[in-house]
Amino acid sequence: MMFRPIHALHFAACLCALAGCTGLPPGTSPVAPLHKALLARRDGSQTDLIYAGVKHQAIVYTYPGGAFEGTFRTPFLIQAMCSDAKGDVFVTAVVEQKSGAPTGYVYEYAHGTKSPVSTLDVPAHEIPVNCSSDPATGNLAVTSYDVHNFAPLVEIYTGGTGEAKLYHSEELGANPQPAYDASGNLFVISGGNVAALLPKGKQELEKIRLSETIGNVAHAQWDGKYFALQSYEATKHNRENVSVHYFRVQISGTTGTIAGVSSFFNWHQKDAGQSWLQGDTVIATPGSSITFWKYPAGGKASKVLHPSDPSQAVTVSLAP
Repeated sequence: MMFRPIHALHFAACLCALAGCTGLPPGTSPVAPLHKALLARRDGSQTDLIYAGVKHQAIVYTYPGGAFEGTFRTPFLIQAMCSDAKGDVFVTAVVEQKSGAPTGYVYEYAHGTKSPVSTLDVPAHEIPVNCSSDPATGNLAVTSYDVHNFAPLVEIYTGGTGEAKLYHSEELGANPQPAYDASGNLFVISGGNVAALLPKGKQELEKIRLSETIGNVAHAQWDGKYFALQSYEATKHNRENVSVHYFRVQISGTTGTIAGVSSFFNWHQKDAGQSWLQGDTVIATPGSSITFWKYPAGGKASKVLHPSDPSQAVTVSLAP
């Protein structure tokens, strides 16, 4: 199998991994390519990819075509995934120690590879929930909760590396979801009618009150104009076949207004999975499928993939 060319930043990371300075789990190889099809294009081009996974298994498809590219095992439990402007994929993960105590990490994968190039530590006793990369600075926001009391925490890694700066907010629950907008403002929400915002350049999270109460948020992301939240109508929480919606939130001052709602046919909250918004497409993992819907139109699915194993986390890695 030919080896995929790696740009200078990742080559340096690979050397670091070989020297043992990335903190990778024992037995993890520095960088391994996914599939011959990604490596043998005569024009040297690469393709955008979907990374999806659950538990210790990750699966990769081309995007938007949906061609299967490969699977790989991980030495950690996959919680969620996000990606940055360079196409690097970050996986929030839990490693089970010999003592049985869970320890959280964030693993970074270069585009088109199946072994991490670096590892970020999260604070002790924290279980990472999800992540978001600031497209302007490369800062990585990771949300987590304390394994003992479920208290939420936001960690920001400058440039996506090093030790995190920690932020607390009483407005967040145990499953906080982060999203950077294009200007570097960080929005974090768990659900309900309150959220938190870390404006660019500020050092404290500010309370944001939503114009409506929504259910628990499974994913938050910037759609180019609004913060787009995967959630459901809170008033229908105890009813059968509650549908997933994407709520579009516009923030002005300390108020978050629901500016629009996208509805999706046959996407039910009881087995919703997670999702990723890529341009005009939502890629989600309901049930045992990877399903595409148009955004913000919603409606019927435009494509459905059927992996051999179900997935939960999902992101799109753009070719560098």
